[in-house]
Amino acid sequence: MAHEDWLPRITSIFRMYDLDGDGQLGREDLIAYAGRVAENLTEPGDTKRRAALYDAYAELWTQLSAVSDTDRGGRISEQEFVAATARGAFDGDPHFRDSTLRALDALADALDRDGDGTIDPAEYERIFGATGLDTTTSALGFAAVDTDGDGRITRAELRAAAVHLYPLADPAWLTTDAAPTSGPRGIALVAHDTRKADLLGWTERRAKELEQHRLFGTGTTGTLITRRLGLPVTALRSGPLGGDQQIGALVTRGEIDLLVFFFDPLSSHPHGDDVRALIRLAVLANIPVALNAASADAMILALTPHIPAQVGAAALT
Repeated sequence: MAHEDWLPRITSIFRMYDLDGDGQLGREDLIAYAGRVAENLTEPGDTKRRAALYDAYAELWTQLSAVSDTDRGGRISEQEFVAATARGAFDGDPHFRDSTLRALDALADALDRDGDGTIDPAEYERIFGATGLDTTTSALGFAAVDTDGDGRITRAELRAAAVHLYPLADPAWLTTDAAPTSGPRGIALVAHDTRKADLLGWTERRAKELEQHRLFGTGTTGTLITRRLGLPVTALRSGPLGGDQQIGALVTRGEIDLLVFFFDPLSSHPHGDDVRALIRLAVLANIPVALNAASADAMILALTPHIPAQVGAAALT
């Protein structure tokens, strides 16, 4: 952990969100928290800023629950919240990063009443009553957040202080303008038996793009891809034997950036519940899901932007 005082800080954030004090976080708590912030920072008729706050904290709940709610009970205990932070589940996760930045932007917009793009002392002092933060939190004092001492807080300066508003061990990854997009990404390759040939054909056509990423495959799918194309694929169990659940676990840990799942829509499957659970996790984690070659083509090209355009165009013909 980058900050030695992370434990009391994280428990304080949990209790800040837990408005009803029952020791559990649910979606309703984050929505109520957004309502508190909106009530204190926006005008009654300012529907745009209020809607932005509600939407941002609803999305933040989605990302919090995806990595914290380990027992899948629909609620997050303080123990789960602390444990997720301790294992670094939030820091560096691109999906949690996106939702955190969205919440920060909504908060900054609400604080910036005159709309000049910065936050002055009078605007900023309202943050404590609105968020429930202790006014004695010296790290969130105006002078501490206004690092260049110009008398105004920018969004970049507010991002650097976000470690006191969100369950982060280290805020450094929030202070850049965009999430890193270079380097290998995690791609899960899954296919039902009747669609394996289709997936193999697609991976052969997209081998140049796929070889630049980390690949995961369930059952014989991964083995076939490695044998046929020589691409290294981390082999997981067969779908009915827990492979879909293994992919789901990778999704919740932020290790999957694209799910390519060629499923058979015309047949029933004994492990259908596992398939639905995997799709649900992917949706909650806000990662792209490709169900056929057409969508997979578009998504792999978006995930590998440094591939020359003519390569992608040729592959589509």
